[in-house]
Amino acid sequence: MATWSDLERELSIWHAAGVTPTFWWRDDDAESTSPALDTLLALAQRHSVPIHLAVVPKSVGPALANRLSHAADTYVLQHGFAHVNNEPFGARASEVGEHRDIDLQLRDLKDGWQRLVQAQIPNLLPGFAAPWNRIADKTVAHFPDLGYRLLSTCHARKSPSPVAGVTQVNIHFDPIRWKQGPKFRGTEATLEGVVEHLVQRRTGLVDKTEPTGLSTHHLQTDDTVWSFTDQLLERLTHKGASEWIRLSSFLDQK
Repeated sequence: MATWSDLERELSIWHAAGVTPTFWWRDDDAESTSPALDTLLALAQRHSVPIHLAVVPKSVGPALANRLSHAADTYVLQHGFAHVNNEPFGARASEVGEHRDIDLQLRDLKDGWQRLVQAQIPNLLPGFAAPWNRIADKTVAHFPDLGYRLLSTCHARKSPSPVAGVTQVNIHFDPIRWKQGPKFRGTEATLEGVVEHLVQRRTGLVDKTEPTGLSTHHLQTDDTVWSFTDQLLERLTHKGASEWIRLSSFLDQK
């Protein structure tokens, strides 16, 4: 387990080496407007941190587009199609997993993308955040043909580019634990995930160039998680402690 002091110590080590650690933020499961979404966007604005919403396309509509048009530094990734589990009983949940027919997957992905475009979602990036953070290799192989240039799952990436023309940028820590229902993971347990990935990056155990990814879920966030996230962002943005990345910057590198 880690403490706030452990996080400050790790950040100090990075800065002593003349390097500013990079982070990015992904929030999942938006479909429409809600008070929780308003709270999320206000939090991001208060700390001047760019945020990437993984939006479920099936029921998306103009209300979300209108709300996001007034949210500065907010970007959107496609989050599956309907966020339903298509894997058989006993397999780990995925909407785009190994067992579902690839033609059916491609149909849904294309349909989902068109719904986001037709809803005129602002700052829509050509990227896909996999529901449950799981996606089959056979599906990723089609990404260049589908027009996706970004992929996001979880844990340290194995490669910056799983297929030609596609950059993978994952999330690495989540203040919510999901077994037996969403609950706050706890301060020390969540900070352990932050510090662990920073240490692994610094020491070369994982890709140093992948920004450390914060994962949130505004619809399942209670007051304790909001409070923790607020404190974390305050510490990570204070006096240039970290740099927060926009995934659009990876598109500029192509």
